[in-house]
Amino acid sequence: MSEPPAPSANPHLFGHAAAERAWLTAWRAGRLPHAWLLAGPRGVGKATLAYRLARAYLAGLGKEPAWNDPAAPVFRMVASRGHPDLVVLEPATGKGKGGLWKVGEVRGALEGLYRTSTTGRRICLIDEADAVLNDEGENALLKVLEEPPRGLVFLLVAQRRGRLLRTIHSRCAALHLAPLPEPLVEEGLRRLLPDRDPAGLPRLAELGEGSIGRALEMEALDWAGGYAALLDAFAAARDEAGRLRAVTTAMRQAEGAGSFRTVSTFLAVMLRRLVRVRLGRRPALELYPGEAERLERLAGTGDLDRWLALWEKLAALAERVEAINLDPLQAVLQIAHGICSPEAERVPGFA
Repeated sequence: MSEPPAPSANPHLFGHAAAERAWLTAWRAGRLPHAWLLAGPRGVGKATLAYRLARAYLAGLGKEPAWNDPAAPVFRMVASRGHPDLVVLEPATGKGKGGLWKVGEVRGALEGLYRTSTTGRRICLIDEADAVLNDEGENALLKVLEEPPRGLVFLLVAQRRGRLLRTIHSRCAALHLAPLPEPLVEEGLRRLLPDRDPAGLPRLAELGEGSIGRALEMEALDWAGGYAALLDAFAAARDEAGRLRAVTTAMRQAEGAGSFRTVSTFLAVMLRRLVRVRLGRRPALELYPGEAERLERLAGTGDLDRWLALWEKLAALAERVEAINLDPLQAVLQIAHGICSPEAERVPGFA
């Protein structure tokens, strides 16, 4: 099965034509701000749009056919990060822990922005800016944002924009990318996964919940078997001890087949869908036969606040596992205990 293209090499954009049009309109009118913050949920196309805008700017006005043509030189150079007027900071290239860019790396990259441009235009694209920059890195960036070289445009991509300094926000024009309608997610999957059986795409789109990127992540996992086994384990056992035994076994199996990320992804899907059921919104499409009945059975064991708190706790634990090297299985077992036990919030060490 062919792999979908990376955002830097993806010529397709789904659902964000208005945001792209706003950027191009400002540029064509000669009023293009020198810095832009593209914010929104994970996997909705922020980086894909940022690379499209970078190609457009580097190719120049009047060169529209080259912007999204994979055969065009500017497309190939941007995709390979080989364009002389493009600087990219992203987690994959940072040498710090977890892909974080060290302040020396940030300063070195930003100093390159002052070199003479070959086109009179230069792009600095920072993907996952909320993840790759620490406080010192943000302050180094802020100095360039305050007095940018002529012709330079920053494109900052962020999922959690609140993590960035407010002074960075204030120097950026904002483009917010919302979750996509499910038909667009399915259309995107059909385009990006041409070898995939079309019959399975509606469920994959349902899993994406407005995010093509999230759906693609689930496609890379054995989500059908892993998610079903985990939900069945939670829903089938009649007592807390039985649930914990069954769930521990299911999670160890999932971890053996994948990683902590696999297990936490399945748990996140389950908790999101539990919240919907608790709100009275039964899933329009079951991910596997009997899923809705199991979700309703499990949802009845706790109130909405409890499920929301567990969902938020899972996201926080995922970050802590990566940041301070927690034992992954013990981390997700905390969430499992909270799902299994109505008294979890009073269990020492669960807070």
